Amino acid sequence: MKKNWKSVATIACTAIMFFNLAGCAQKEIISAYDIAVKNGFQGTEQEWLSSLKGGNGTDGSDLNIQDVYEAAKANGYQGSFLDFIKEYLDADVQEDNDTKTIAENMLSIVSIYSGFTVTEEAENIWSQPEESNYTAAGSGVIVDLNKEAGNALIITNYHVVYDFECNTSNHISDAIYVYPYGALNGYSTETNSDEGGDGIKATYVGGAMKYDVAVLKIEGSDFIKNNPLTEAKFGNSETLQVGEKVFAIGNSLGRGISVVSGIVSMESEYITVGAFDGTDGAFEFREIRMDSPTNRGNSGGGLFNAKGELIGIVHAKTVVNDAEGVCNALPISHVENVYHNILDNNGVLQRAMLGVTAQKVASKPVLQEGRLTTVEEIVVSSTEIAKQAAAYNKLRYGDKFISITIQGETFEITKLHHVNDQLLKVRKGDTITIRVLRDNQEVDVQITYDNDLYFTPYY
Repeated sequence: MKKNWKSVATIACTAIMFFNLAGCAQKEIISAYDIAVKNGFQGTEQEWLSSLKGGNGTDGSDLNIQDVYEAAKANGYQGSFLDFIKEYLDADVQEDNDTKTIAENMLSIVSIYSGFTVTEEAENIWSQPEESNYTAAGSGVIVDLNKEAGNALIITNYHVVYDFECNTSNHISDAIYVYPYGALNGYSTETNSDEGGDGIKATYVGGAMKYDVAVLKIEGSDFIKNNPLTEAKFGNSETLQVGEKVFAIGNSLGRGISVVSGIVSMESEYITVGAFDGTDGAFEFREIRMDSPTNRGNSGGGLFNAKGELIGIVHAKTVVNDAEGVCNALPISHVENVYHNILDNNGVLQRAMLGVTAQKVASKPVLQEGRLTTVEEIVVSSTEIAKQAAAYNKLRYGDKFISITIQGETFEITKLHHVNDQLLKVRKGDTITIRVLRDNQEVDVQITYDNDLYFTPYY
């Protein structure tokens, strides 16, 4: 028995969508120079351009070109910001030239090869059990880097380093090799090791199958010491907008680190993925949907925004004949909480529990400053709360969540997942404050997590 790749697929649903065309009224177009004159500038258009660039070819002093552009738009200018720069500053602008940012991001991505050994049962009483090796290829993101020491911490998907058929006691690969961009790939699927290449042996720190997140570490690597690797910068996936440009970087098809681009199709959705622990069960994940064409091997790789910030961990794709461009990533604001929880709890995620059920009872769209999102009303739906629960005699049925304060930081609860995400930050001994609306009055509820029963471990 020899396996080459593993993949995670989602189940797609059929949807019919209709699109309408909308007409636009024409406006009188006014140039930025006309606006400058209208606001008091005296001189020719060439003199105005010189004032923007500076007399000696440098930028004009005390000038914010974005403010000039916004003023131009307010007075009728219809071009984009890049159009404005090209038209009036004679700048050499390449609209899709993201190569510098992408290059920096690529240096934070590694290809991962996890070697597994499995003992196959004997086919009959005359044959002997046989051992065979197989490999899973995936990706990872360097999120903590100490170049001087040659150390790194890497986030990847749990299913990249796990296989329930593996001979190891925890079914985690004991032969994990990573290859940063440009490293010589000498990985051998026959020996589950690097043969003369630049492969760096990584150690499993911890992870949680239910969250499909694993943390790896590298120590004392000469390749890290001697090459320009970087650590990814965490972004904020809570501020993602539909239509935002994103880049997925990973070890697509196990053929080395590559880049694909796309847009955010949905900033948040729930998907069901078949369990990868050998059971007939399934796991549910909250994900970012994008149309970036990811493939097997991209799992565990990075999803970056146009600023180069890490906003997701590539996770799954819909694999059915009539579905295209339906790929998913775990939101980084969630993954970051899981990552720190694993590190703080010696490799085992310890999730703080309230002991109540939170339910979404209302939802509405909100358009603010050009950003479209949804605001949900979240309430306690448990009619009875067990005495051993953290929220016993604290929260009540019907309480509406307003905010939660953990370690001095207050987070507004406007979506159902905010409750669970924030509880991942709680450590034993912490006292948290939950503000709720009860009987039309705001009430602060304090809960101290001083009991092991208030936590649930996830491996």
